Amino acid sequence: MGEHPLWEHVDRSAFPRPKDAAARPFVWAHRGASALEPENTLRAFETAAALGADGVELDIQLTRDGVPLVVHDPLLWTDGTRLHLRRHAGGGALRPVWVRDLDWRELESASVIWLDGRPERLARFEQVIEAVPDWLWLDVELKAGWTYDPALAAVFAACARRRSGRVLASSFDHVILRDVAAIAPQIPLLAILHARPVDLVGVLATIPAVMASIDRPFLTADDVRRWTDAGVEVSIGGSQLLGDLDTVLTWPVAGLFLDDPRLALATGA
Repeated sequence: MGEHPLWEHVDRSAFPRPKDAAARPFVWAHRGASALEPENTLRAFETAAALGADGVELDIQLTRDGVPLVVHDPLLWTDGTRLHLRRHAGGGALRPVWVRDLDWRELESASVIWLDGRPERLARFEQVIEAVPDWLWLDVELKAGWTYDPALAAVFAACARRRSGRVLASSFDHVILRDVAAIAPQIPLLAILHARPVDLVGVLATIPAVMASIDRPFLTADDVRRWTDAGVEVSIGGSQLLGDLDTVLTWPVAGLFLDDPRLALATGA
């Protein structure tokens, strides 16, 4: 473990480990088994569990009335009668609508049109907690940045108490991770980066967190070994990971984020 004093309170025994830690890294199903089912839906999470993933990653953000909605993008698109996940799914006649400007009652009965044209219902975080098996870990990415809502950390922490462990918070916005640390220091934190940091240990210590997820283009084997030796749990994501997954599986990585968890589960590495 790293020696930075801000890490002293972190209980590493609570951090996720794969079912067979000696065989492979922890396998996260990114937005559920999103290569097989619509992302961030109950079906995607249930499929990931059935395939044997160790955990599922999902995204939450708050509606106008404070409900933690499971959806990635801060914008949905409407043609006046239906909601669409992406603008290009319905052509140029769609107008944007912010998730933060919609109430849960407006979304509860609405079908969102996904990229494959299928209608799917959006879920709230509490529904995911109730639906997925207790053994499955949940990595809840808190969507913030330009849509930062200081209430999100508290809402997430309150929901997480309904589950006996096996839940962590992640975000690109390290400020909201610090919010979670202040409210619920027992919840493990994972900082996401789209960059190769000069001082990863220093970045994490200010949160504080000892887990980081970095996209494949910003990592080398030496980086992973150096940071792992410093006490950082390094996970890797990004679509580029598929280009050399077999090689990455030989590195001392803590976890992998994959749209199709079978790609790592089937290796037997």
